[in-house]
Amino acid sequence: MEISNHKMEKSRISQMLIRFLTSISIFAVTVFFTPNFHIASFPILILSSIMIILLDYLMAIITGIHDIPLGRGLVGFTSACIIIYITQFFVSGYYISIISSLIAAAIYGIIDSMLPNSAK
Repeated sequence: MEISNHKMEKSRISQMLIRFLTSISIFAVTVFFTPNFHIASFPILILSSIMIILLDYLMAIITGIHDIPLGRGLVGFTSACIIIYITQFFVSGYYISIISSLIAAAIYGIIDSMLPNSAK
C-alpha cells in the first residue's frame, strides 16, 4: 500500500512539473499574441505561470470545476479568464485588461487543447 502511495505521489509531482512547463510555454505564446497583455520579464513570466497554476488548483479544490465534464467547456473558459485577470493583482510586472483576458483564455485553451492530455 505504501509503495502505491509513493508512486501516486511521484506521479502527481511529475504531472505538476509537466503542467508547469506546458503552462509556461503556452503562456509565453499567449502573451505574444494577445493585445494589452504585458509581462515585464522572463522571471515575471515564470512567477505568473506559478500563480496561475496555484489559482487554478485552488479553484479546482474549492469549486470542483475540473471534476465535472463541463469543466473543460464554458465553465473552464470562464474560470481561466478570471484566473488570468486576477493574477495581475498578485504579480508585479504583469498587466492584462479584461477584454485581453478573454482573448488570452481563448488562445490558451486552443493551444492547450492541441496538446496530449496525459499531463492533466
